[in-house]
Amino acid sequence: MTKYLGIDYGQAHVGLAWAETNLATPLISLPNNQALLQQVQQIVEKEGITKIICGIPEGKLVTEITKFSQALEAKTGVKVVLHPETLSTQEALARLRESGASRKKLRNEHVYAAGLILEDYLEYKK
Repeated sequence: MTKYLGIDYGQAHVGLAWAETNLATPLISLPNNQALLQQVQQIVEKEGITKIICGIPEGKLVTEITKFSQALEAKTGVKVVLHPETLSTQEALARLRESGASRKKLRNEHVYAAGLILEDYLEYKK
């Protein structure tokens, strides 16, 4: 069975979620720094991830996300798919607010956005 890792790439933080079915589970938010690739590689190995879905928005981060995805695929040996996403972080924040989430959960919006990206990809793939 395929085990997916969803990524919401932000300039300060990168959110991760995983799924084996159409329902994504929030995983962790990592600082976007020099250790990022190594940290994601460790998660890929530990969780047995077989496919990575990285959200790619229109705009200024396209080049940075493309380079990150290529480097991640080279480091992990796991196929990285770039999936179009727009405003996933804002949508995640809106959903969290509607659900009455705590301030702590609101600070992890990239993790929930990664879940939305992953669920959208899995729905699109059907």
